[in-house]
Amino acid sequence: MTLEASLIMPMVICVFVIIMSFTYYLYGRCILSQDTYILAFRASIGRGEAGDNKASIVASKTDDKLGKKYFGTTKPTIKTEVKGKEVIVRGYANVRSRAMGRYFLKPKTGWDFMAAGRAKDLDCIRHIRKIKRYKDIGTGLLDRR
Repeated sequence: MTLEASLIMPMVICVFVIIMSFTYYLYGRCILSQDTYILAFRASIGRGEAGDNKASIVASKTDDKLGKKYFGTTKPTIKTEVKGKEVIVRGYANVRSRAMGRYFLKPKTGWDFMAAGRAKDLDCIRHIRKIKRYKDIGTGLLDRR
């Protein structure tokens, strides 16, 4: 093995491992943002399941939604915040990359990521029924003429 190869090969392997760790980070961040929004949306439209308590709806559906699709990262920690009709679900996780310790380009603290999803309970069904009722009243008044 030549001197150039002995210097370049460890660097190439290191860059390859960094790229793999970064793809775990991107995948985990993307899936977590999708899952937090879906949990927030389901909690915002959920009625009657857990006594209209939005935080308990999120807690009951968290394990089913997260599942086992988070490879290369830790299982996310989910926190729920309810402000009036708005539900905010935040998820926290980090990349499990123990390879290479603190060598070369790997961050010393690791890669932590957070994603948040928010949804508002607009009560669309009641709104649509109200508009339909106003339309029916209007057509009833016009038919009397």
